[in-house]
Amino acid sequence: MNFKQMVSRAEQISQKTLEELPPEVRSAVAEVPIFFEAVPSDRDVEDGIDPETLGLFDPGPEAAPMTCIRLWLENIRCEAEEAGTTFDEEVRVTLLHEIGHLLGWDEDEVEDRGLA
Repeated sequence: MNFKQMVSRAEQISQKTLEELPPEVRSAVAEVPIFFEAVPSDRDVEDGIDPETLGLFDPGPEAAPMTCIRLWLENIRCEAEEAGTTFDEEVRVTLLHEIGHLLGWDEDEVEDRGLA
């Protein structure tokens, strides 16, 4: 699957995942854009993001918040292959993981909910 196909599939999976959320969570996420990228950029890595990271909830800079969720699809594809899962499953779990962070859950709370 090439990157364009991965983006198209990830958009479909993300939309379906968002539709399945409870209404109060769905409304909290409604205005948060989801960006699909291949891998973290050189700048991301310089800023401390592991190059193998699957996704990130980014609250944006304090001066002008631009909250977003970023999913790195090449990394998700590789994770699915290594874990013996599907691309669809990994996109869904990664998105839910980042939504957990948006809701204020730390890594332990996200893991306790089965989203790690």
